[in-house]
Amino acid sequence: MNLPSFRKTASQTELVENEVRTAHLIRAVWAAAHETERRDPRFITLVVQCGWTNVRKDGSGRDSTRVWRNRNLANYLGVQYQSDSQLAAALSVRFPGLREPLALLRSHTGITHYYTSLRTESLKFVHRHAEKVANAFESITDEHASTTDKIRKAFETLRQMGPIHIRNKSVSPLNCLAPALACLDPHRRFPIMNDRTERLLRIIGERHDPEGAVSLCELIGRQGISNSFELDVYSFTEDFSHIQRPRAHRLRARHLTDLGLKSELESLAHIAADKITIRKVHNELTNRLLNFLRWRHITPKEHRFDVLIEGWKNGRHLLIEAKTASAGASGRTQIRQAIGQLFDYRFSHFKTKENVDLAVLVPSRPAADVQSLLASLDIHVLWFEGGRLKGSIRL
Repeated sequence: MNLPSFRKTASQTELVENEVRTAHLIRAVWAAAHETERRDPRFITLVVQCGWTNVRKDGSGRDSTRVWRNRNLANYLGVQYQSDSQLAAALSVRFPGLREPLALLRSHTGITHYYTSLRTESLKFVHRHAEKVANAFESITDEHASTTDKIRKAFETLRQMGPIHIRNKSVSPLNCLAPALACLDPHRRFPIMNDRTERLLRIIGERHDPEGAVSLCELIGRQGISNSFELDVYSFTEDFSHIQRPRAHRLRARHLTDLGLKSELESLAHIAADKITIRKVHNELTNRLLNFLRWRHITPKEHRFDVLIEGWKNGRHLLIEAKTASAGASGRTQIRQAIGQLFDYRFSHFKTKENVDLAVLVPSRPAADVQSLLASLDIHVLWFEGGRLKGSIRL
């Protein structure tokens, strides 16, 4: 793909420098805090807010963000914000190891304009999950761990936390945490993933998930991009209009060589037009399960059926058949097909049938009668709820 080079214009450079100053501030405050303080929910929410901007309705924001950030610092310290000098003295008392606090308070920082309507509930969410967020922050600061491992740990933490529920919508906690995570990475390679990154993800055929994060990270060192902050500015300031978006998300065979993900493009070229949507959803569902398993260090093997996990529990194998629906007449037909396929596959391909468990994977929670039908045949059922895999068994 012919991605443009990062031009590094004056305005782009200014944005990058602002993000670098933000990283300097967050890393300095984190390093100066005592280990027990790094577990304090109030401190964790403060660090998260330091990655945000506070843009006014008139479009101004640099000094508005600085004053808003300093007031947050003052509130955390329990003092009035009267001047930068007064606040710097209070910071020195609370964080004796903090170097040049006055210069930090006078600097302009902030990376993401996190929407005001989302802030209150998001900060409550971070406060509730402060222990998990602190674990994620600490793992990011590890100088010896690879970026891929850091991404895996961070996304696993996000999976455990679940989404932020705000009125009638669900928001990924990555949107509010990404700036702080990137700032705490000493190697400056953890990508900032939020709404602004979506465009670049679509251009390279990726999604807002661990694989997408790894793919963004792989752009660092290419196209003139040196670190995650340049990558962030590149993602929302460069012109990608000349690049034709992929017709389907790139399948990640390079990361799952043991299994060989099903190629949508190859399969779609050989099936009837009225089955294209079903095949696409089927492959997306299967690939979603494979990615889920990969991040748990479970590597299925290549077979003609959808998924086989060898030795999944006490030496037993788990054979999984994916179906795109379980409701209505067509869904019932698919469930019946899955039952027949599973029994046929187990009979035809396994000598010791007693050691092979069966399961059906569907996109969403099936009706109670479907679950009862499968349970009566000793067939487990799995489905996705948000980023979590649910069902009658746990993987």
